[in-house]
Amino acid sequence: MNKTYYFMAGLPRSGSTLLKSILNQNPELHTEPISPVLELTHYTNKYFEDSEQYLGYPKPKSAHKVISSILEDYYYEIEKPFIIDHCRAWSNNIQMLKTFITPTPKIICPVRDIIEILTSFITMIHRNSDQVSFIDQHLIEKGLSINDDNRCHYLMSKNGIVEQALWAQSQAFIRGDDKKYLHMVEYDDLINHPEETMKGIYSFLEIDYYSHDFEHIENTHREIDDQWYLKDMHHVRKKLEKKSKNPQDILSADTLNKYSNLEYWKYTNHRYY
Repeated sequence: MNKTYYFMAGLPRSGSTLLKSILNQNPELHTEPISPVLELTHYTNKYFEDSEQYLGYPKPKSAHKVISSILEDYYYEIEKPFIIDHCRAWSNNIQMLKTFITPTPKIICPVRDIIEILTSFITMIHRNSDQVSFIDQHLIEKGLSINDDNRCHYLMSKNGIVEQALWAQSQAFIRGDDKKYLHMVEYDDLINHPEETMKGIYSFLEIDYYSHDFEHIENTHREIDDQWYLKDMHHVRKKLEKKSKNPQDILSADTLNKYSNLEYWKYTNHRYY
């Protein structure tokens, strides 16, 4: 079967699990939790660049074929014509995609206001107060006080899951020309205007639109949340609805001020870079 591969990057807590659950209603399309394909491709390429065994008798065409086959081999069991591989760092690895997979990659990027992302994380931590989340584990290791401000500061630090995704995506915008390979999907648009949003995605992918059922959504490829120590981190409601808390009720004034207006994909006067 001939397969066409697409990609998903974007930000955490921005509806990627929800979006994938909707997309998987299409019997011709497959997507699943974040995959190791990007890392496998990166480290295999690095091996060929650094290996003394290979450099002693280099075979560039063979090396290229090995690296290029990783994506297809990973999904060899999937008998569907359209596959979307998910990894938040794809938006910062467009050149690798163009070199080894496709000259015209298409990357779907679910996004959301940063303040709402932080609010979602903090709300989830409060809801799972009987667990020590991966965020609190970091604070404990660093000898920092466990409070919501420090939680947000960690998420937005260079090693934090939000900042890492935010930075990776920003690189395509900084390079300018790479922006054309991205399709931004605002969380609020997906919730409030699902059909219009999904039609935009299908148009970007250049495949026929599938009529989705937004009243009966199921996460058929549930990610294991144990590594995050946050129960139901990838839970999907059966019906589209927004139940997030008001950031002003959750976050401090300092945090609200520090991390507002960072949305470089929609504000020309953003404060991110």
